[in-house]
Amino acid sequence: AQNSGWPLLFEEMTKYYAEANAFMGIDNMNYTTDILPHILPKDPGINPSIFDLHVSKWAVQPNFYLLYKDELEKNVTVIYNAQVTAIQKKEALVECITISNFNDIIFKANVKTVILTVGTIETVRTLLNNNLGGQSGWLGKNFMDHPCMEAGTIQVKNAYQMQRYFNMHLFKGGKYSIRLSLNRKFQEQKKLLNCSAAIMFPLPQDAFDPYGELKSFRKDFKLSRLIKLSGSIVNILKSARAYIFNHFYYKANAATILALMIEQEPTAESYISLSDKKDKFEIPEALINWNITKKTWDTAIATATAVKNEIEHLNFGEVKLYDHLNHNNPDWSNYLSDVCHQMGGCKMSLQPQEGVVNVNLQVWGISNLYVCSCAVFPTSSHSNPTLTMLALASRLANHLS
Repeated sequence: AQNSGWPLLFEEMTKYYAEANAFMGIDNMNYTTDILPHILPKDPGINPSIFDLHVSKWAVQPNFYLLYKDELEKNVTVIYNAQVTAIQKKEALVECITISNFNDIIFKANVKTVILTVGTIETVRTLLNNNLGGQSGWLGKNFMDHPCMEAGTIQVKNAYQMQRYFNMHLFKGGKYSIRLSLNRKFQEQKKLLNCSAAIMFPLPQDAFDPYGELKSFRKDFKLSRLIKLSGSIVNILKSARAYIFNHFYYKANAATILALMIEQEPTAESYISLSDKKDKFEIPEALINWNITKKTWDTAIATATAVKNEIEHLNFGEVKLYDHLNHNNPDWSNYLSDVCHQMGGCKMSLQPQEGVVNVNLQVWGISNLYVCSCAVFPTSSHSNPTLTMLALASRLANHLS
């Protein structure tokens, strides 16, 4: 898309990604050769000219409130249950902010530097309501999420082998899921967006879950649970073997689903604006206008078809893509859902006329106002955005200090 590129090089961010990994409590190993040889029995044979086989890392404790609450309250003044209701600016400088709580207590705070860290939608809403950062016309535009969908089912030939390759794995105390992402050259040849495919193994609603039952048994002994466990000894032994010796999760009787997470093409027709409805503080609420271009759907079809060909070629099983996954489906957008990965609306740019913030996340034209949220993303790729946001936060802290 026009004017959609990142004004930062990846090499500029390497150091800050390492710091973000440390903050999240995850390792700094690369996502392919450092980990895959240790968790997979062998290379499954996925065509590297079509897909990059890699892992997705899971934080041991993803709740940062639990991780950092004590440290924050010791070193930072934290005001709970309060809302910034106004940001006052004089010329090119923010002078003070107005804060109110739910008991209508209002006070003003003089500021040296203001950093908006309130998430994509609230960031845009705050700037729009205070007439800040809108000179270029880009404020609120290019709002993105990650369109996701189930693309089909897989009739597997060997459930244990399939999950051995594609279910959740364990290594050195970390959890890793396996993903297939479109190779960059393949993308360029086919003119596709980024897309990541995952093979999921959901259990039927009433199915026996050995890991869940064993956890529950340890917390709360019940005779009925013991009987249930004893009646499923074969599945328990298989699951135990997978967990202890092969270091992955095995779920007996699980379905096998092909799922996709897709990059959303940035477009001015997807945007955040202000609603006529106001909140308790008489501030207009955000109005979300989420619009996805057809290129996202075309990418989904191409990726699902390529995965089907790979899985069947490697004799893992037969892939049944859903009938609605076709280019002629007029209702294609109804089959895509968001995953609360809001991005865009305060695009980072090299020139003030091309975005809302500069490469240091400073709002163009206001010397002491910064945006530190996924709102600054010019494009979304296909990956969870938090790690990149944390890397940008680390870079901003370095810049400010």
